Amino acid sequence: MKQFKKKIPRIYLKKKIEINQKISIKNEKKHYIKSVMRMKKNDIINIFNNTNYVFKSIIIKIKKKIIIKIIKKKIINNESNLKINLGQSISRNSSMSWIIQKSSELGVHSITPIICKKSFLKYNLKKKIKKWKKISISASEQCERNLITQIKKPIKLKKWIKSLKSDKNIFFTPKKIKYNSKFLLKKFNKINILIGSEKGLSKKEIKLCLKNNFLHMNLGKRILRTETACITAISIIQYKYGDLNIFNKI
Repeated sequence: MKQFKKKIPRIYLKKKIEINQKISIKNEKKHYIKSVMRMKKNDIINIFNNTNYVFKSIIIKIKKKIIIKIIKKKIINNESNLKINLGQSISRNSSMSWIIQKSSELGVHSITPIICKKSFLKYNLKKKIKKWKKISISASEQCERNLITQIKKPIKLKKWIKSLKSDKNIFFTPKKIKYNSKFLLKKFNKINILIGSEKGLSKKEIKLCLKNNFLHMNLGKRILRTETACITAISIIQYKYGDLNIFNKI
């Protein structure tokens, strides 16, 4: 019976890395290597640092300190050809955490927490931003992305719209609408997606989006939770224009 190759663990380090460099692993990553993965001296571990390089390394010391040595590097690009920037109206903590994790796995380039009229703002955003960045890093470690989804500072909807450089912008609501077929037929490599919170966007916010040439779309007959709507929208866009077009390759 054919045996599967053992998966090499991956960790993210926020630093410049060179061949033959020796690096001391600390804190949570030390716990992960020693206690979670139960790795030993001479075991191999892959390092990435928000470039498309993967650095093969070997554990040379694993006692009170964990020291690894970089032995090889290789470019591995697992990024989508479509740059998706997600504007997510701030939702409840569990929803936001889930959205950030799954959006990162689906290849979203950046996520901006949007402050809307119906956003959920009953927690400390500074603390949550730190947590959301950790979730994004963990998602990249797990799904073998070598770039980290950027988690940007929270911003009001009007300011976010003004900051957008791409003219390909979509927002989703449960209402039935007429599609702009010209927009959908054109190929593009960058798009901005806006998703409302649990309570959706206000009428004023919808008018603001339409005034700024956002395409207005829905996701079918059923009312979706904000996290479901977000992941569904990203998956559809990635399938149509990104790197999830699996049926076109069969």
